[in-house]
Amino acid sequence: MSEVLRVAVVGHTNTGKTSLLRTLARDAGFGEVSDSAGTTRHVEGLRLNADGVPALELFDTPGMEDAIALLEFIDSLVAPGERVHGPARLERFQGRPQARELFEQEATVLRQLLASDAALYVIDARDPVLPKHRDELELLACCARPVLPVLNFMAAPGTRSADWRAALARLNLHAAVSFDTVAPPLDGERLLFDTLATLIHRHRPALEALIAARGREGEARREAARRLVAELLIDLACRRERVDDDGEAVLNRAVA
Repeated sequence: MSEVLRVAVVGHTNTGKTSLLRTLARDAGFGEVSDSAGTTRHVEGLRLNADGVPALELFDTPGMEDAIALLEFIDSLVAPGERVHGPARLERFQGRPQARELFEQEATVLRQLLASDAALYVIDARDPVLPKHRDELELLACCARPVLPVLNFMAAPGTRSADWRAALARLNLHAAVSFDTVAPPLDGERLLFDTLATLIHRHRPALEALIAARGREGEARREAARRLVAELLIDLACRRERVDDDGEAVLNRAVA
């Protein structure tokens, strides 16, 4: 059996990371969702299967709260003139007490991404693009893993999707998908998995199998719904009810 694709779901606090996993897993009880920041404090994972075969593992991570200060701290660990890039920069940080104290949540996110094959960076498209978001993406880039931005809350009024796509393009993140966790588009899941497969080509067969399996599951649900509606219509058409001869009583019951 081939290695299962491992994907960390990352982003700022309160962007809908847990809601995204709930939607993909078809599990409304997964994790904890709240309007309060920092609800997710640890990593929680789930596995998606394609016809019983493991295809994708997703890991819900804490929200990144202070990427600006963390990036400044990591930069301070590099001596003038020294060239340290990518995961090597993060190794110095992870060994410091600050990784277990001041920046515990960010350290947890970065460790999970380093242990994963890719990341889904969940964005609240209603928010303006701020320096903290750019610093978050710079920190994630240090992990040397593909990052797929996911624009959430796209159905809400006043979204800034154009601003976000322009900002992401300036950071060389040209592959981004729109996936509203509250009202996902009909083909949103397929597009999400297909774009992820483009970024990680060696896992494309497993993701294509997952897309196909989800498609069959969706058709089975629609067929079951059509059958229930048909049965309801037949039951209504065949319904007979005996009433008394009191016309006024029958009329009053019909009006009620």
